[in-house]
Amino acid sequence: MNKLAVLTCILVACGGTSAQPSAPRPGAASAPATSADSRAAAAPPPGATASLYDRLGGKPAITAVTGELLDRIAADPRIKFRFLNTDLGNLKTLLVEFVCMATGGPCRYTGQTMETSHAGMELVDDEFTALVEDLAGALDKFNVPAREKAELLGALGPLQPQIVTPADRLQPVAAAAIAKATAVAVKLADADARDLLQAAIVAARRGQRNYADQLFSRAEAIVGPDAVAAAAPTFRDGAPPRIATPLRKMAKDTAPQPAFAGNSDDDDRGIQRPASLTGTLTVAGQPLAGLGTIMLTPIDGSAKKRRPKQRVVEQRDKQFAPHVLAVPPGSTVAFPNFDGVFHNVFSISPTKKFDVGLYKDGDTRELKFEKPGIVRLGCNIHANMSAYILVVDAPHYVVVEGGKAFRFSSLASGRYRVRAWSEHTAQPIETEILIKPGANTASFNVDGDAPAGPGEDKFGMTRQAPEPPRKR
Repeated sequence: MNKLAVLTCILVACGGTSAQPSAPRPGAASAPATSADSRAAAAPPPGATASLYDRLGGKPAITAVTGELLDRIAADPRIKFRFLNTDLGNLKTLLVEFVCMATGGPCRYTGQTMETSHAGMELVDDEFTALVEDLAGALDKFNVPAREKAELLGALGPLQPQIVTPADRLQPVAAAAIAKATAVAVKLADADARDLLQAAIVAARRGQRNYADQLFSRAEAIVGPDAVAAAAPTFRDGAPPRIATPLRKMAKDTAPQPAFAGNSDDDDRGIQRPASLTGTLTVAGQPLAGLGTIMLTPIDGSAKKRRPKQRVVEQRDKQFAPHVLAVPPGSTVAFPNFDGVFHNVFSISPTKKFDVGLYKDGDTRELKFEKPGIVRLGCNIHANMSAYILVVDAPHYVVVEGGKAFRFSSLASGRYRVRAWSEHTAQPIETEILIKPGANTASFNVDGDAPAGPGEDKFGMTRQAPEPPRKR
């Protein structure tokens, strides 16, 4: 770890969004480190150069500066809304851990990687500048010596091109649409909603479509959709259809969902047909890592369609579960969020485009899936969350777990069309197989051609972290 990474972590909140969020509020600055605190930091051996950790005053001083930095960010209209969905106590703990470790102190960082933290944030130069100024102010308040201050702030220059989104990856909203949203904002009586909408307008003008939509959704939740309906197209045009059905509540003690679900054999318990099939699924000739699906359809068309299901894809601990779900057409899927932070489930897959909106704390909406195909799920806030719903019109299907064999226990003999897919595969492969009476075995190989990393946001823009500048 180096000083560059320290400041990356400061800017992107170290992934600290695991508990109940609250909006940043200005508060009293943390107490400065005392001389006793400073003496608590281990002194370097005689003749050795003191680490930056020691020269900063050890963990007490780092904690004090971090607290002051967060207070300044909370009062800074340029960046304070970046932390609306953040547990500030957890964030402070992670920041202190990271700065302590990266400056040579005896700490271990327990947060997210830099790549995970940056993905999809759409950071711009103005926000970067605001952070630099807030950090400089925090260092000045505690009289951090010029040498140590210069080391920290000097690292920010090379960092900027690594975390600021290139202009060609932004989509500025047209002036006419901005004007419509502005007309709505000035009429809002609720100050919090007005501030959020004005911040959303700034983000939309810059081209931060994802971020602008999040801010608008927060304002909408405060005053209701009718009050801001005229502004909605400014922030949602180009996104998938918004699902606005009433939210329902699921008990927060609901048992967690499994990692994967979907097996037609579950419907056939007690039915014994003359054949079975076991086998493996590989990806580009290598053992499957992750999850996949095998789907079988009798070529003679003799099998009956499966009945629709009621299923759940939850958000818990900033992950989807199941990660892969297979269901027949006509099935209904609920999307409860059991986290204390907001999620926004969406899909831009041709099979089913939708946006269920922003909610948390056990709220849920549900959606029916009629068309066969693959639906890739994302979260518009957390770029590295992903899952798949396979709407399967085949009468026999099973989700395959990496490293394990799949099995169909009850099949009629005859020829079958096979469709095989993995989460690393762009499109299923198709082939045929002859199933004879008794036990059958087979192995299917699929391509590993699906793009790696975060999927696109709901406006179709990449959410890959900005590439580091090339060395000359």
